[in-house]
Amino acid sequence: MSVDVPGFKSGPIFDQIKAGIEGQSDAEKALTLKKVNGVFEIVIKNAEGKEQSWALELKKEGKVTLGKPEGKADIVINTTDDTFLDLANGKLNGQKAFMSGKLKVKGNMMLATRLDTVLKTAKSAPAPKAAAPQPAIPAPAKPAAPAPDTGVSGVEVPGFQSSAVFSQIKSGIDAASAEQKAAIVKKTKAVFQFDVKSSSGQVQTWTLNLKTDAGVSTGAPASKPDIVISISDKDFVDLASGKLNGQKAFMGGKLKIKGNMMLATKLDAVLKDLKPKAKL
Repeated sequence: MSVDVPGFKSGPIFDQIKAGIEGQSDAEKALTLKKVNGVFEIVIKNAEGKEQSWALELKKEGKVTLGKPEGKADIVINTTDDTFLDLANGKLNGQKAFMSGKLKVKGNMMLATRLDTVLKTAKSAPAPKAAAPQPAIPAPAKPAAPAPDTGVSGVEVPGFQSSAVFSQIKSGIDAASAEQKAAIVKKTKAVFQFDVKSSSGQVQTWTLNLKTDAGVSTGAPASKPDIVISISDKDFVDLASGKLNGQKAFMGGKLKIKGNMMLATKLDAVLKDLKPKAKL
């Protein structure tokens, strides 16, 4: 059964993803489920302002359906019809779309890095008959953040949702020109240490060096940081996505600061440059 919806350019893409998944062998499908291991709800808004949801169940069965998923989605992605079409066609980079606000993510942000695996299934699938005028979809752009098959990048740590946030920040810095990096360093002039506690109680440290050479890395900084921020994994993700206000988090004891507290106000400018939706 087709999952195409009249009035939505993205419809044929989901048809191709569906065909790609259904055309996989049992072994191939099992590998896809192992790589992705998540339930996606993708909410598309068309030119008329109408919204349509598609569910990608890639956790147990491997299927694409219209509407919301049967259970709770692990990740909800909101975007426009044109943006999703450009993402799938490789005309738009997922990371840039996310950082410019064209792609909004709720839930497990780590799964956004695995959407590439999902879109790749459409590459080998034949174009649906209903979309004859539209050429088959070429290799898609990488979504949200570059990720190999393991879904882990240089600053990503398994078990921490905040990994995706730091990966985005790192990618933003790496993509910045020398002049832009110099401006960020001049604006901030500080080394931040983030101690993030996961839901299992593990603590992982990330360093954001914006004092001498703009960069992000795992572990404590080589020299003493100017500020140490301790926060839970969930709260940091909520801060970065704008769901949680930094001042309220600090006043409520969710965010603890050691060192130069004035630098916390500078972090807002940094995150706004690299992740426009962050609020601190």
